[in-house]
Amino acid sequence: MADKHLAFSVQEQQKIEGIVIDKDGEEALRYLGDLVGQFKAHAGHACGPKAAEGPPGHG
Repeated sequence: MADKHLAFSVQEQQKIEGIVIDKDGEEALRYLGDLVGQFKAHAGHACGPKAAEGPPGHG
């Protein structure tokens, strides 16, 4: 599986810090669920999602 790099906004970093400080397990699971959704939304062919839709050998 390819490495993934994530960039978090200041607001997202603050949310993560708040979850950790509060030790809020339910909120942590919700947030991780959102992140997994982002991973799936960005999944695609190495040349991009449109290349995967074209004929073989063209992308």
